[in-house]
Amino acid sequence: MIYPLALILLFIFGVLLGSPDAPFPQGDEIMHIRSVRESLELGSIVIPSLSGLPNPYKPPLLFWMGMSMDSIFGISYFSERLVSTLFGIGTLILLFQLSFRISKSKSEAFLTTILFGFSFLSLKFFGLLMMEGPMVFFLLFYFYTFYLYKVTNKNQYLILGSLVSGIGYLLKGPILHVYILLFLVSYFYVKVIRFRKGKISFQWKQIWKEKVILLTYSLTFILPIAWILFLYFQVPSGKDLLRFFFITENVGKFYSTNQSGLRIWFGWLLYTIPFTIPFLQLIWNSLRKQKQNKNQIYIMVFLVFFLLVTVLHLLPNRKDPYYVTPFISFLFLLPALQNVTWRSILITKTNLYAILLVYILLLMASIILRLHFLFLFTILAILLLVGALYFSQNKERQWHIIVYTQVLILPMIVFFLLKPMADPEIGEVTKQAEQETICVVAENPWTAMDVQNKLKRAQVQFALPLTINENCSKSNYLISFVPAEIPSEFQKISSWYQWKQHLQLNSKSLVRSILRMEKQKFQTEIILWKRGESI
Repeated sequence: MIYPLALILLFIFGVLLGSPDAPFPQGDEIMHIRSVRESLELGSIVIPSLSGLPNPYKPPLLFWMGMSMDSIFGISYFSERLVSTLFGIGTLILLFQLSFRISKSKSEAFLTTILFGFSFLSLKFFGLLMMEGPMVFFLLFYFYTFYLYKVTNKNQYLILGSLVSGIGYLLKGPILHVYILLFLVSYFYVKVIRFRKGKISFQWKQIWKEKVILLTYSLTFILPIAWILFLYFQVPSGKDLLRFFFITENVGKFYSTNQSGLRIWFGWLLYTIPFTIPFLQLIWNSLRKQKQNKNQIYIMVFLVFFLLVTVLHLLPNRKDPYYVTPFISFLFLLPALQNVTWRSILITKTNLYAILLVYILLLMASIILRLHFLFLFTILAILLLVGALYFSQNKERQWHIIVYTQVLILPMIVFFLLKPMADPEIGEVTKQAEQETICVVAENPWTAMDVQNKLKRAQVQFALPLTINENCSKSNYLISFVPAEIPSEFQKISSWYQWKQHLQLNSKSLVRSILRMEKQKFQTEIILWKRGESI
């Protein structure tokens, strides 16, 4: 069962990595790819650039790796996203090793690895040039070495974990150090505080006994300090970069309008798909029935850790759901830590009904949107699930049906729902402007960066609707992504429709638009203009 799933997983990444429009996009990737390509073009290797200036938003490691892949394999989405895919492979290896060491079962370890590979976190962030995939690796690597230290009592594992994890600063700044610190706080909380017979006691000696953990944690700061000193003393704009990164980019997130804290909690539900229900059951059982086994301490440490990092991300004004992604891999270790099998978790009726409900919703979507392949495969999946639930007496066959139908939920959504409904590829609808000067009229410069990434040989200029005359005076083509007053010298030559990112529809108009198949309610017209010519 595992080998076909592994081949399907490889196929998915092989098909999706090179696609300009990822099925599960993240806006920041546009800026990251633009920074990689522009840095290569300008020769800004040590300090990556963006829009002609040093990139102050993030440290350079992701951009360095992206530039390396572009230099080796050629400039393409595939090369740049391969960075995250390699970290994904590393994460799968770490997860297998940890699961095998804990459960002592290769089949359970392989299954843990494959299931994690089909999670929404993996299918999204291991296929995008984003910091989140590498962050998952570095945090899991630290726990891996921490676990080896506890098993062998060899300090070199902690030293290795601290030194390697320190590299994570060059990805996203000090946040990885904060995560590791919160993990250690969770560990010592469980070890030091005791609740017995309604009384609380403190085992302070545990901190001194395991002081090597805290001492080696200090090693994580070696590389960050070296990089900060290099920027401060050796780079002309280094002081400004440090000031912007620490004050404007990081501290600034604590000032301004707050976003709803529900977004963070939603992240836990979203990025564990399609295994959200089993994980909720696992966590509930961990809290309700605490079984005393040798790994119980790690279960409690994880639960405290999950709570602390959630509270941490509730504090800033930005509360994007994907902030919880570095911790999702720990959830996949819970079955091994609880000494339960994946079969006992996934074969529950609650999980079966949840899978069946998902496929019924997909069936409804296939009918409304008239997607034939989605309709056929969802009908097949529903028949198999109903047979497994009510008629099958063969437990092995029932188990295989559950696993396949569950892990294939997201691939089916990608290939039979999102791909047929995807926006037209801009390279196809703007072939005549492929090597020309293009002015992109949009609400923000990221749209122009996206067009430049997709049309590598074009020269792209950005303009707000009110600055067209000033910014588009030297452009032969113009693409308007928002309504604007276009200068008379430009003539419309073609148009197409793209899905709106932000819908301003109330519930009544939403339902009415779906039932009437009013596609335009959900899309906006993109127009291509050419200077002095029309069709």
